[in-house]
Amino acid sequence: MDIFYQALPEMIATLIGVVVGGVGALYINRKQEQSTKKKRAQIILYNIFGELEDNFIAMEKTKPAYENTPFGKSFYIKTIAWKTATAGGDLPDIIGFELADIIENQYAILQNLDYYVGLMTQLWFAPDSIVGKKDMQEGFRKHIINGLQEAIEYHPYVIQKITDSRKAHKH
Repeated sequence: MDIFYQALPEMIATLIGVVVGGVGALYINRKQEQSTKKKRAQIILYNIFGELEDNFIAMEKTKPAYENTPFGKSFYIKTIAWKTATAGGDLPDIIGFELADIIENQYAILQNLDYYVGLMTQLWFAPDSIVGKKDMQEGFRKHIINGLQEAIEYHPYVIQKITDSRKAHKH
């Protein structure tokens, strides 16, 4: 029994050391995960910000063609940064659910717009003998103008939210 009492302080010290070491390791691991998450958020938001800005410039340049002609002008909607950001399925965990939803809304508008631009482009190459071609062209043009307007109007809000979040992730 004397040996037990003599060994007790060492056992307690060892146990405390193991517990403190384990808690310390968990704390360090959590800090590393948070740092990695912040870095990922910065990269993702930087790429999405640039992509949305490029899309905005393309839309502003193209909008007058759709407003002033019956056939408009083809342009490309970039979505690579968005597709890359959403590929892992953890985007809301990285940038937050609210911001992910705001950005997703803008990309939904852009994808709808891209769909109608694609249809309009295909219609350009269709024979003029197709019944209702002019009506289809006008319908697509209206959808495109509405989509351009919606995306252009929503753009500053999205960019501001991304900018605010990028500032918050720096600290």
